[in-house]
Amino acid sequence: MFDLAVVVSDAVREVGRRDGKHLEESNLTFDASFIIGGQIKGEPPRLFRTFAEGNFIEASADTPFFQTGEAKYGKPIIDPVITPSTSLTDATKCVLVSFDSTMRSNLSVGMPIDLACYERDSLKLDMRRRFDQGDSYFTALSEEWSEGVRGVFKQLPALKW
Repeated sequence: MFDLAVVVSDAVREVGRRDGKHLEESNLTFDASFIIGGQIKGEPPRLFRTFAEGNFIEASADTPFFQTGEAKYGKPIIDPVITPSTSLTDATKCVLVSFDSTMRSNLSVGMPIDLACYERDSLKLDMRRRFDQGDSYFTALSEEWSEGVRGVFKQLPALKW
C-alpha cells in the first residue's frame, strides 16, 4: 500500500514537471489529491492521503481518518466521534451526518453521495451505497440529527450575566 501511495504521488509530481509550464501559460493550475486505502492479504489495512505537491501522509492512531474537499463544515462533526475503535456502523453514520452538515452550509456541495465501506480482512469491497436526492435513509438521518442538535441546544444552561 505504501508503494502505491508512492506511485500516485510520483505521478502527480510528474504531471507538474511535464505540464506545469503549459498550464501556467494557459492560466491554469494542476491540483490533485487522493485518498488511497486498502489491504493486502496478510497485512493490516492502510490509508494514505496524497497532496497536489506530490507528498503524502498515512493515517495513524492520532489521525484515524482523512477528508478531502470542504473540511470546515463537516470535520467538526467527525473530530469528536471518530477514533481507531469506532465501529464501522458508527463511522458510516458520522460521515453521512458530516456530509449533511456540509451540504446545509455550502450550496456547492450536494447529492449524490457515493459511499463504500471496507471491512478489515474481508479482502473485498461489497458494501456500496449511493445516496441520491430524497433518499429515505439519508433524509431520516438528517432530520433526526437536526432534531437531536436542537434538543441538546435547548438543554444547555443559560449564560448568567
